[in-house]
Amino acid sequence: MEITLLCKVVDNFGDVGVAYRLISRLHKLNPDNKLNLIIDDLYSFQKINNKINPAKSFQQVDSLNIYNWNEYNFCYSAFSGEKNQHLQIILELFQCGRPDWMEKILFEDNLDHVVNIIMVDYLTAETYAEDFHKLQSLTRKAIVQKVNFMPGFTDKTGGLIIDDNWNQIATRNSQGDILFFCYDRDGSGWDPLLKALNKYNQTLSKKLLVAQGKGHDSLITSYNHLSDFLNYQVQSLDFLNQNQWDNMMKNCSFLFIRGEETMSRACLSGIPFVWHAYPQSDEYQLVKVKALLDVMKNHFLPQDFSVVEKVWLMFNTPVSEVDDISFENAIYEFLVQQEKLVYGFNSFSKSLLNNGDMAKNLLDFISEIASK
Repeated sequence: MEITLLCKVVDNFGDVGVAYRLISRLHKLNPDNKLNLIIDDLYSFQKINNKINPAKSFQQVDSLNIYNWNEYNFCYSAFSGEKNQHLQIILELFQCGRPDWMEKILFEDNLDHVVNIIMVDYLTAETYAEDFHKLQSLTRKAIVQKVNFMPGFTDKTGGLIIDDNWNQIATRNSQGDILFFCYDRDGSGWDPLLKALNKYNQTLSKKLLVAQGKGHDSLITSYNHLSDFLNYQVQSLDFLNQNQWDNMMKNCSFLFIRGEETMSRACLSGIPFVWHAYPQSDEYQLVKVKALLDVMKNHFLPQDFSVVEKVWLMFNTPVSEVDDISFENAIYEFLVQQEKLVYGFNSFSKSLLNNGDMAKNLLDFISEIASK
């Protein structure tokens, strides 16, 4: 079987991170399948896999076929040959659309076989994920068939990608460093976090590891004008290959994380974490955060969950609407209580592992629709 994944890089490295993790897992589960990844930003891909050459139209890396989305003539020639048989199963990630050359093959050329497009959507804990999972939709041609596949946090969705690094909850390193991988906060918006860490960290045994990407510069700006008062080290991380990133995360004691790719790993880790969701218009990120909190709350005692909920909501509320002192105190309380809260994060992680591997669930679904 030939499976083609489509990915457009919209927000730094999260999109390509999920695409690379998914296609790698699909290959591990069935090495006999031919797997293609068509991506529009090979430079971002190179940041998490240094084997990638951004100058190439096509390359084979780790038994995967990597194509440059933007190379119209090359890609059209590669995929329109052999009576278009290279297009069988298309995984369209994150509503990214399809390249113009692919649209021509699917809807203008003489396509003579069924092509199944599976829309692998964004990860969300909102209830619509269950409603839309495996829901069919229409295209402009009957033999081009499209269906939704929703990642998620319940057994009524596709679940999360559970690759070999994440198939069990590791023993937490309570003495490990703390990871910061968040979005920007205006002005000196990260001052409260650094001050809370200053109160919490009484020794130099832990460092705050600051990842590259959005949020890095604003955190470093806060650090530079507070550095004389801080009793711990702040270290900027270089870009890491995905496996290196995974191992670094799993060795941390606490995580301040953002996005979808890293958030999903945090959920599986059992490590206490705060999620900084992608800021959206009308503060819609709060809807997403509250939905995930709602899934998590049954894994905690009510008085413990209130500590998590308070800081998560403050993290995702615009700076102008949050009092710095209250924000600092909420972060500090969470940090102080983290050892006590590990049981809840572990319980949540176990429930996700029980839902099964999204990549395997997806392969089973592909086999199901391909046999019709």
